Amino acid sequence: MKMILIYIRNAARSAWDDKLYSTFYILGMAVAFMLIILLFTAVRLVRSDAQPFVNAENMIRLETWFTDKNGNEIGGIETQDIERFVSALPGTTGYSISNTEEILVFANGKVRVANVGFVRDSHFEINEFDFISGRPFTENAVPQAVIAKSFADRSFPGNPLGEKITIQKQEYTIVGVVRDFSSLQNPFEKAVIWVSDKYNQFLPSYEECYSINILFDQNMLPHDMQENLIHALTQYYRIKGIDANIKKDNVLTLQEAKYKYVGGSTFNYGAVAILLLLILIPALNIMTLSSAKVYAMATEIAIKRALGATKQQAFGQIISENILLSLVGFIFAVILVKPVMALIDGMLSTSGNTISVLSGFSLDITVLALTLVMALLFALISGGIPAYHTVVRNIAVELKGRDL
Repeated sequence: MKMILIYIRNAARSAWDDKLYSTFYILGMAVAFMLIILLFTAVRLVRSDAQPFVNAENMIRLETWFTDKNGNEIGGIETQDIERFVSALPGTTGYSISNTEEILVFANGKVRVANVGFVRDSHFEINEFDFISGRPFTENAVPQAVIAKSFADRSFPGNPLGEKITIQKQEYTIVGVVRDFSSLQNPFEKAVIWVSDKYNQFLPSYEECYSINILFDQNMLPHDMQENLIHALTQYYRIKGIDANIKKDNVLTLQEAKYKYVGGSTFNYGAVAILLLLILIPALNIMTLSSAKVYAMATEIAIKRALGATKQQAFGQIISENILLSLVGFIFAVILVKPVMALIDGMLSTSGNTISVLSGFSLDITVLALTLVMALLFALISGGIPAYHTVVRNIAVELKGRDL
């Protein structure tokens, strides 16, 4: 422990003496680590069942249209048939319907364009939306609305609960505000306002069909869910005299669908490639500076070794500064990443009319732990190589000031 404290004290003194080098190192690392945090977060959101879509593994989303054997569109399940169709499926525990329209919304004396989701109250039962305030709407009550925090912040400076919004000449009372989420969690959920489907006029799209989210029992395998749905859909259209072409791609789980949406395996390869670039490019730049600094310290290191310091102690003195600066850069990245992302999200989504990739960005302990490992790895790469080459050099040659 005493030796570690000595390393830290010497590293801090060396960093303070060379402020320009330390500043460049820390800023470069802060930017790199912010990008790494974003990358890890994006992968986590795509690959995991993050709130509010915690049931992505055992939920299947049916789109609004299918095709027959000849490739002709045959539409989706008709609205009046949805409840009967779902109730006949084995293993279901709930469902919701959704139709999102981009509509003019009158809110707080201003006109805004917003994505409005026409859903049933079951939408808030099969998904775990995080209500910052209020509650879900009740279908049998007076017209009510739930809004996303981003829309609330832009439209209502104070408490939005109890305020009125008008959509297609229908006035709604706001009864709930939910925390924003990233479109990576569910690229098909684009609404920032949710109201009952019974007020849906299917405008301006004129597509009178709903997407259906069907929740299955958690103990049911995805393969069984999909086989049951393929059989049920084939039978549904056969009764209508249509030879439907229902494939597995039509009945993907939400987890599979969002993974496919972002590119599937290409997303994985891209994430790995970006991660390597975020590590190697800054590492090479810093390694060049570290080499110059270590070269300037070569005589000092040689004198310490001549006085009895081991190669390991000399290596520890050099690498400790890189570790210290990398950790400081990591801390700055953690502090700055949320406000920077909020600023970028505000610039990219000034109208607040839809959920964006950066909406609801939050830090995760697993992401931070992985980024910390990257910080230590970076310090070893950028500082370890120049340090090793210095400590293995001949002491006599260094003290004479010439090469071998």
